Amino acid sequence: MPQAQTATIDFTSSENKSASELGGAMPTMVNAIPDAAGVVRRRPGISTWNTFPSGGASGSPVIGMLAFGEQLVYVTEDRKIHALSTAGDITELSSASDPTTLLDGNARPSLISGREMFVVAGGGAIQKWTGSGLSARLQNTGVGGPPPDSVFLCAIAQRLVAQIAGESGQIWWTGPLEAYENWDMSTGGASYIQAAAKPDPLVAMWDNTNEVFGFGSETIQVFAPAALALDENDPNNLLDFAPSRTMNIGTVSPYAVTPMDDMFAMLDRQRRCLITDGRTYNDVSKPIAQVLRSMQSVSDAWAFRMRFGRFDCIVWMFPTDGFGLMFDTVASKWCEWRAWGTAPKPVSITSAYNWAEQDVFLVGLSDGSIAQLDDSSSTDLSDPITVEMVSGFTNHGTSAQKHCRTLMLQFKRTWSDSSAPPYGESPSGHVRISYRDNQGTWNILRDVKLSDDPNPAVLIRSVGVYRTRQWKVDYTGTDEIQIVSAQEEFEVLGV
Repeated sequence: MPQAQTATIDFTSSENKSASELGGAMPTMVNAIPDAAGVVRRRPGISTWNTFPSGGASGSPVIGMLAFGEQLVYVTEDRKIHALSTAGDITELSSASDPTTLLDGNARPSLISGREMFVVAGGGAIQKWTGSGLSARLQNTGVGGPPPDSVFLCAIAQRLVAQIAGESGQIWWTGPLEAYENWDMSTGGASYIQAAAKPDPLVAMWDNTNEVFGFGSETIQVFAPAALALDENDPNNLLDFAPSRTMNIGTVSPYAVTPMDDMFAMLDRQRRCLITDGRTYNDVSKPIAQVLRSMQSVSDAWAFRMRFGRFDCIVWMFPTDGFGLMFDTVASKWCEWRAWGTAPKPVSITSAYNWAEQDVFLVGLSDGSIAQLDDSSSTDLSDPITVEMVSGFTNHGTSAQKHCRTLMLQFKRTWSDSSAPPYGESPSGHVRISYRDNQGTWNILRDVKLSDDPNPAVLIRSVGVYRTRQWKVDYTGTDEIQIVSAQEEFEVLGV
């Protein structure tokens, strides 16, 4: 008589479309990711941020945010700049009748919050705001012409550093002591350098650990403050920057670079997601390499670090393709970030900002409003978050026929009771379990009601005979879902 055996059904691996699901790789993990204990939980939802006033949406996507003192300054795609107080009052910093109050250029904004001035660049003239009135063009108070048209800004070594728009590869910086309008290169301490490790164009610029990182299409070049001269006003302050090191790693996705402690996460020109410090790099994207290769476009991709609550992830959003990819930096696992209404739809997140001082993780939305990420929310505002997990095919080490005696799944209990769902739907309190054999059609096994028992361990007896089998779990309810464990009791029948 065949002897029963027990094996785990793998719903805790990373999504891995680069390996074959026939060999056991998990092909789909949507809107859920295992935590440090191996329990699969839904990604955070999007909820209303009460500080943002009702009716405050401009209708133009929010493409950048940064705090300036007690105000949140944000930029919308129509190039208007706005300020939101902690009391919920919106002040318009741009006037449609005065083009000089609008953000110049057509690139996503690069924002800097200084001690006395907020500055932002978007591919054209640099814009400033000092905390009152309308925003205005940044000026040059020293000798020479106006500040350069810029794409990226950073504040480092008491200077404002700018990546010049165009193909010159130049990086300019102001004079010392946070004189952000001192571009005097004669006697004012301002200067420039050209990223010239290779003739590739400079695509993006960031600062980290007192160094400036120039991201080219083929190289990363790092510049460090250099002991070329001493600031006569501050002998401890070193003037100018000099090349420090270069790596043959490039990118065509300027906004898919994001700081990660003393490193950067980036999408490189070969469509790899890398973690790098400018000296070495780690390719973390091998499991989703096929997903990246199949995308229509990555040039408009943008990234952010989602570090709050139980999450420490890097999220890459791909507007052209309408979804995102989330990498858990602790567990080194991937899942897809997708949106769902009455049908699948593009993700509405257009920017993100962790306002740590207010203990809120903000997301700009395509309608011009600002919401917040919420680990306790199971919806994206009014839309449910669809969770889909598909295991790889398993044969338990033999191609012989096997009988599934018992499927054992343990979930966290939900608290909402609802009627059994119609075909194709899974409302609150229910999870749908399906399977297929030998790449056949999917069969719905059961819609499981999770609110019946304080500790819902689902046991489904005698689930047929197979040689290789794949399992799927779907959930679109409004309660939180947690898959604690998934096991199968089976017996090998023979050839």
